Amino acid sequence: MELDRVTRPLVAVLRLAFAGVIVAALAVDVWLMNRWGTRRSMLPVVGVAVAGLAWARWPRALVPLAAVAAAMSIVASRHIVTDDLRFPLFTEFAVLPVMFGALLYRWRPLPGVVAGAVALAGLAVATRADTQDIERIIGAAMLVLLGAAVAAVIYVRVRDSERRTSIERARQHERLELARELHDVVGHHVTGIVVLAQARRFTAAAAGGGDPAHDETLADIERAGLETMTSIRRLVGLLRSDPTTSSGPELADIEQMVEELRRTHPTARLDADADVRSRWLPTELALTVQRLVHETTTNIRKYGDPARPVLLSLRRLDHAVEFRAENAIRGAGRSRGYGLVGMRERVEALGGTFVAGGDDAGGWVVRAVIPLSAGER
Repeated sequence: MELDRVTRPLVAVLRLAFAGVIVAALAVDVWLMNRWGTRRSMLPVVGVAVAGLAWARWPRALVPLAAVAAAMSIVASRHIVTDDLRFPLFTEFAVLPVMFGALLYRWRPLPGVVAGAVALAGLAVATRADTQDIERIIGAAMLVLLGAAVAAVIYVRVRDSERRTSIERARQHERLELARELHDVVGHHVTGIVVLAQARRFTAAAAGGGDPAHDETLADIERAGLETMTSIRRLVGLLRSDPTTSSGPELADIEQMVEELRRTHPTARLDADADVRSRWLPTELALTVQRLVHETTTNIRKYGDPARPVLLSLRRLDHAVEFRAENAIRGAGRSRGYGLVGMRERVEALGGTFVAGGDDAGGWVVRAVIPLSAGER
């Protein structure tokens, strides 16, 4: 969501710029054709321009529009080669390489065939020259443009692959962190169950016996709990190298992270309501909040304006805990989104909601709402 907010305006600007280039190139071609009396070749050149402008408006119609542009360009080459003026080609130089790159990016059988037709149409532009030297120059220029389109496609695909890999690594890292914390949280509660079962058996024995069936049931609970702990340690132990801890972070740990942020952003403060201070969060929620605060403060150090207020808040709602962070962005800084992916992965794994993005005042807001279980409420 936050990435779309950044990329959508950029895509719109690029489409508008492409349309402007097409209009400028068509204006030059029309002037040349009017100047030298080759108006009968105007229709196919205008057709190429219209196809390019239509694609800038409706990018999903790339394949048919590219086929039309290629056909019109070939028709123009056949017409203009018989005229006195042989060089109304600026429109094709603007439209065909860009469409060629777009077709390569969407490479499938049909777009691949149309891409070949577009490349053929572009190279056919060189046949309009009246001497071999000029023909070679025009052909080489079109080859350079088509090669640049191929290079741009390769670059974009590599970047897309890197981004997908980075996002997957962020998600995998967050899942491993959740698995490690699962060991701590489940281990803590299962250990409590085992201790309670052992204590009940001990007190029953000290009191002079008790119901044998009841004692056997407690023994089964104790045995099942110990087996569960052994299995969890064996499985999760393969994922972690750090020592196991059974207690989560406290509010003081969160406040310490905000205190460290004040070294670079003096106005940073943490606003925790009375309910949070009097009833601190369960271990799994405390670990999630710690992760959210850590990632948020890291992003604020990178992109936040040190001269503007920074507010982090924690409060209990009726059935959930809300974390919110507000800060002003320095310049045009924006997070690449990998840390946000990890935070969203963690919050949604607990059944919560996560939103991050710019506000109307030019700042950045992060909000996470994590539900509480009936016992935690």
